Amino acid sequence: MERVDGVVGVVASVQEVAEALVVRGALPAGLDGALVWSGKYGVSGVRLGPDGAQWYRGARPAALAPADWPSGATMARPVFDGEVWHTAMSHPDLGYAEHVTLGDDGEVLRAEPFPLDGAPRMRAVGVTERFVVVFDSAPYYSRAADLVGMRDPYSGPAAGPTRIGLLAYGRPHWFEVGEGEVLSLVNVYEDLGRVVVDAIWAPGVLRRHTLDLATGGVRRVDLPAMDVGAVDERLTGRRHRFVFGTAGTAIVRHDVALGCTWRRELGITPGQPVFVPNGEDEGQGWVVSVAGDEVLVLDAADLAGPPVAVVRLPFAVEASRRATWLEGRAAA
Repeated sequence: MERVDGVVGVVASVQEVAEALVVRGALPAGLDGALVWSGKYGVSGVRLGPDGAQWYRGARPAALAPADWPSGATMARPVFDGEVWHTAMSHPDLGYAEHVTLGDDGEVLRAEPFPLDGAPRMRAVGVTERFVVVFDSAPYYSRAADLVGMRDPYSGPAAGPTRIGLLAYGRPHWFEVGEGEVLSLVNVYEDLGRVVVDAIWAPGVLRRHTLDLATGGVRRVDLPAMDVGAVDERLTGRRHRFVFGTAGTAIVRHDVALGCTWRRELGITPGQPVFVPNGEDEGQGWVVSVAGDEVLVLDAADLAGPPVAVVRLPFAVEASRRATWLEGRAAA
């Protein structure tokens, strides 16, 4: 046991980290990589492959760069465009944000400021063929907390309208989408003069906004309840059909084409699931997620069926909203 800032937590011993983890069932031959998730005190993960299951002992992946910085600054979860990582950083006192590109090691390659009014919070960012997509979600401001100086005064739920911006040539083109707070991005893509934005919005719903580039109009459709969601990473910035995520204590798969949702109830809150492809077709592969003291490997086409494999952990892991899959050598 370890106490950090008054919180008692379970920490793996050196021996536990070095030893192989127990696997029920058989890990698929094509599954080779690591599920890595972000927690309160850094990143953790499990390496899955031909040699079985072990704790991940690599560096923090660029996809899980810290979301919150001192003095209220925020950074959106980075997204990969096939060459570099993109994110957006903001600070409530500056009146502008920055579009930042990162290398695989997290090194800042370029930072381009763009204007913003008020005190925005950068929670999500996306990339299409032509645009970087950003969200202007004004945070709640507590003057009392600011005067006392005991905590970040820019905290709490979003207050006021939210905008989605399409950033090109240094300035965003804004679309008003009503009140609310975006929690995380699922995917964005361009479609015949429109930009389609799928994101998770508070208090937990998958929502689609279609932005018309010609008229400036916005069409909103609320999809199923979902706390966190992700697509096949091969389709980042391109049209997708399936969204894999969590809803309460269930892992879910939603088909945006058919409007159908499949659920696997676990009875415990799972961490963000990741999709690992096993074939050329979207949705053909595995869903991997942490649930308590287990890492579940599920058939993506049959979430409710028996798990393909289950990795037993020596202790329960707190559910994380931020996880990624590192393929092959990147997980070593």
